[in-house]
Amino acid sequence: MTSDTGSYAWIIRTLVTCRDEADRLKLGDLSRLINMAVLQTALDWEGEEPSRVSDSSLEALLRLKMKLAFSERSDNVFVLNSKTAGEA
Repeated sequence: MTSDTGSYAWIIRTLVTCRDEADRLKLGDLSRLINMAVLQTALDWEGEEPSRVSDSSLEALLRLKMKLAFSERSDNVFVLNSKTAGEA
């Protein structure tokens, strides 16, 4: 796994942990802001411009990046982009 990929995955895992804590504390506005940050991180990871991506592609991209962020980490993992993986 490249260092950039590991960094993006770490950011997503950290944001999701923070979102779960915000949900636990019933901080709905903060939870929504964190959800937006997770989506923006996935877009940055993929190098996509949000205005040029359809809603279904955004959902597929987010699902793929969340899977990658929470999958087992290994330096020997080859990360496919969403087009190669068939998600988008």
